[in-house]
Amino acid sequence: MDRRRYSSKATAGCDRERNKASSITSAERGELVTVVCAVNAAGNAIPPMFVFPRVRFKDDFMIGAPPGAKGASTRTGWMNEDTWPEFLDHLIQHTQCTPDRPMLLILDNLKTHISLKAVEKAKSNSIVMLTLPPHTSHRMQPLDVTVYGPFKTLYNRALDGWMRSNPGKTVSIYQIAGLVNEAFLSAVTPRNITSEFKSTGIFPYNRDIFPEEAFAPFMVSDRPNPELQPASTGPSTSDDPDGPLPADEPPAADANPSTPRGPHGCASPADSDVPSRPGYVSTREILSLPKCPPRAQTKRKRVKTAILTDTPEKQAIEKAYEERQKKLAGKKQNSKAEKESTQKENHR
Repeated sequence: MDRRRYSSKATAGCDRERNKASSITSAERGELVTVVCAVNAAGNAIPPMFVFPRVRFKDDFMIGAPPGAKGASTRTGWMNEDTWPEFLDHLIQHTQCTPDRPMLLILDNLKTHISLKAVEKAKSNSIVMLTLPPHTSHRMQPLDVTVYGPFKTLYNRALDGWMRSNPGKTVSIYQIAGLVNEAFLSAVTPRNITSEFKSTGIFPYNRDIFPEEAFAPFMVSDRPNPELQPASTGPSTSDDPDGPLPADEPPAADANPSTPRGPHGCASPADSDVPSRPGYVSTREILSLPKCPPRAQTKRKRVKTAILTDTPEKQAIEKAYEERQKKLAGKKQNSKAEKESTQKENHR
């Protein structure tokens, strides 16, 4: 299960010399509509769900939508804790999951998904909700890997075709469902769906689908672990955390130059052998490799992969929900007391 947002504003770009429309380009940011899709490893897909940026939903928003698609609306157009259970109802209706036929729902760690109402609905309908590890959806989310790329291309093509067929008109959210339908039928195919599950190693299950280099940190964001770093003995004269290399003492050459030493299976520029001649100055000393600054300490709770419908996880969600409700109740009481005090002062 995954979601994407699509814009409704576009205009034609003109070539002044030839005086004809040459391309379709975006004029403004416009309004964004969220489209939620769900597929399975057998190559099947349920009709998508649309979330429109409106306070009240209108049936006219769904003109031309894929058959069986569901529509909803929020003030921002994003999925929230109220619309997410609606999608679960939509999913249950089309999959007909039962205790004899449970379903595994793989999704990301969006805060909306980790709500008490959604977890209770999923558990009561035999849906096992499994969240992916953070920062892995580009590799492990099946829809992100092989479906949404062609889907976005085909959607833009349908949008260009609509603009050429309706010169002088502006696309609105009333056309979004029909444009998505054209792209949905061509992109969300059994071939693309089955290949995405295979490329992520989910089905057929392949624990070695990703090479070792995929787990290595990026060179720029490879920060040193502060718990493993020795205490500093003096001020550093370089921005490089490893310190500058002396010009007259180049690093010793590796006994086996063919041995990879970088995090990606190959020697990095800082580790490559340098000529051992007097007066040699390394490029690393002239211009050190860029590094990200130390990560700022935040109070945000770190998320992890979890089975949300398991009893321990569900109890933790219930506890967090109760604490949040207590805080909201306390804020309401404080605001009410402040209003009463201000009214008393005004009467005096």
